[in-house]
Amino acid sequence: MPEPDETAVEKQAIELAEKDGFAWQLDFKPVIPRAPIRPQRFLSDDRRQEYLARARAPLRKGNARS
Repeated sequence: MPEPDETAVEKQAIELAEKDGFAWQLDFKPVIPRAPIRPQRFLSDDRRQEYLARARAPLRKGNARS
């Protein structure tokens, strides 16, 4: 069975993480002065691997049907 495209897997994993309220990576964009800072939750490497596995599972099932 062919492996799913890793670009598609990562895109899906990032979307899943964002739905759960997590930022995939640190974002150091300049903050507008006097603007409130939004707290963000970031993923550890272990949690990223969990999201990648969650994203891979449905893509593998889709490849199995082909």
